[in-house]
Formats: sequence, C-alpha cells, structure tokens
Amino acid sequence: MQHCVEAYLNIGGPATEYLLLMNSPLNDKFQFDPLLQRVAPHGINLALLRDMIAQIKKVKPDVVHVRGLHSEGFYGLLAARLAGVKKVVLCVHGTYTDSLNVGAFKKFIYGKLIEPFTLRNADLVYCVCDFAAKRPYIYQHTNHLYGFIHNAAPDYSMYNKEESRLKIRTELGIGPDEIVAVTVGRVTFGKGHKTLVDAIKLLETRKYNIRYLVVGEGDYLNELQTQLADEIKSKQVILLGQRTDVRDILFASDIFIFPTLHENLSIALLEACAAGLAIIASNVGGNPEVIQHGKTGIMIPPRNAEKLANAILALVRNPEKREKLAAQAQENAKTNFSQEKIFKEIETMYNSVLMQKKT
Repeated sequence: MQHCVEAYLNIGGPATEYLLLMNSPLNDKFQFDPLLQRVAPHGINLALLRDMIAQIKKVKPDVVHVRGLHSEGFYGLLAARLAGVKKVVLCVHGTYTDSLNVGAFKKFIYGKLIEPFTLRNADLVYCVCDFAAKRPYIYQHTNHLYGFIHNAAPDYSMYNKEESRLKIRTELGIGPDEIVAVTVGRVTFGKGHKTLVDAIKLLETRKYNIRYLVVGEGDYLNELQTQLADEIKSKQVILLGQRTDVRDILFASDIFIFPTLHENLSIALLEACAAGLAIIASNVGGNPEVIQHGKTGIMIPPRNAEKLANAILALVRNPEKREKLAAQAQENAKTNFSQEKIFKEIETMYNSVLMQKKT
C-alpha cells in the first residue's frame, strides 16, 4: 500500500515518486493500493487517523510504504501499526530538524520525539540519497537501515523540446536569443532564494541579456517581490507561481539555478538534468551525488551570491561550455537515475521486506 499526503499530490518529491511508482511496471509484480492522507496536520487529528486505519483495513496489505518523516510519516506509520500491518517501509525524503523557519520548541518535539519514534518503529528505512543514509540522526534511530535508493529522473525523450521552447518564450515575451535562467521549487529562504536575489543584483545582468524565471510559491515570495521590484517591473525577472507545465518551462530555459541551503535529493534538480539544462547547484546534501563539478554542472558553496553570480556569468559567456554541461547532465540522468534502474532497486528492496516476513 502506497502512502501519500493527498494535498501534496502535485507538489514535491514524495508525491512525484508516489505517482511514478503507482504507474510503474512494478504494478505487474506487486499490487499497489493508495493510502491517502487527507491533510498534513501538525497536531493530533483522530479523525484523520481513523480514516487512514479504515483505508488500510479495507485492503489488508502485506506492506505499507510510508513516505516522509515530519507529521505525515508519523501518521502513516501509526495508522499502519494500529491497523495491524506486519511490515512498514519508511522512505526518508527530509527531516523537520532541517527546516530553517521553525521554532526551537517544534524542532525539539520533532527531533527528539516524533521523528525518532517513526524511524524506530519502521521495519525498514531507506533514504533518497547516500548523504542522508550516512547522517547520525537517521542511522542512530533506525533498527533496519536499508541504505539509499535515489529518486528517479523523468524520461523526457518523447517530448518536442523546440515546440515547448517556442510556446513558453512566446507566452512570456522572451526572444529566441535571450539566455533564460530558471529556478523551480518552494520559494523559501531555505531554498536559497535570498542568494539568488543577491546574485541577480551583483550581475547587472541587462548587459548580458539574461532573463530569470522563478517557478513556485512560498513564504519568501513577498520578500523576493520587494527585493526584485525593479527587475520584475522590467520583466528581467518573471515570477510564474505554481505551474503545471514545469517541463515546458525547463525546455524554454538554458540554465537551472539551485542555490538551496540544505537538500536530500531534489526532483526539480533531476528534472532539470533530464531536460538538458546547464546546472548550477549548491554543494549541499545529495546534490553532489547528481552534479559533478565541471562535468555535469557547476557546484558552488551555499549562501555565496558572488560565486553564484560568477557561475551564471561563466555559462552566459561560454555557450559551448553551457551546452556541454547540459548534455552531460542529461546523459547522467538517463544512465544513473533512470526509472528502469530505480524500479529494479525498489523491487529488490520490497523482496527483502517480504522475505523478512517469512523468517
């Protein structure tokens, strides 16, 4: 049974991987039923818990695959245990303790009580990157740490990139020869948008004919709008909000900027690789498992606007380097993060859990 927060079905890594797996060839080998968590509360919600238990008892699954820690992982695991499920697999996409915009009390509750409880009571825990699997916070609270299985990159080979590029650029009033840099994700301080703002200010980019697209929404959006008011007015920076055509926007772009301050393994980063963009990413978390500096992209220190500005400028001035990095990032996504490869690893993991049941 595959767990996902219903409200997040079109947002973020856990939902993306849930939808990918639910529609994967693994359906021929395993029966996947949805366990939808209607809301993502930060307190006790007995009605939600009863609803999830009822969903589980109706199916009587051998395994419940819970996605995430935070409150959603806690509810997923607790519902599975109360429903009598024998095996619970927990995938760690991130931890509440990494959040930069929450208070010390909440961090203490989640970091010392809720997330350790969830980790300890799962039969198997795996992470989406090697970085996370090696964190003491994870392995010290886990009874059976399987290791890591990377998120899968999408396959964009069947889409017409030039058609999408023309459509989006026409919609946004961007010329065919303009360089477009894009960032995709929640607009928060933790995703490095302040660093992006500072880099844009440093560049005086109108000299280099660069346009910036910001895709997403979040609690830093108002501040970003204030800081970039002039650039937004001149349409040097275009805020696109939440979009359902992210793939087309990536096809319309040349450079992907990912200045996040902390990360596990970003779906947005893998999507940018698959779309054939030159990548600039901060050297944190699982990012180095995707981007090799100078080969599949450019790595920069987090919170360093000057390094980010220099990296953008280097790619703008050198189209050959930009195209080479983009091609190598795309090939890396196809080879090392292909859906076929990841599905095989998940199948092996499931078989491991089911074999445990027999012993």
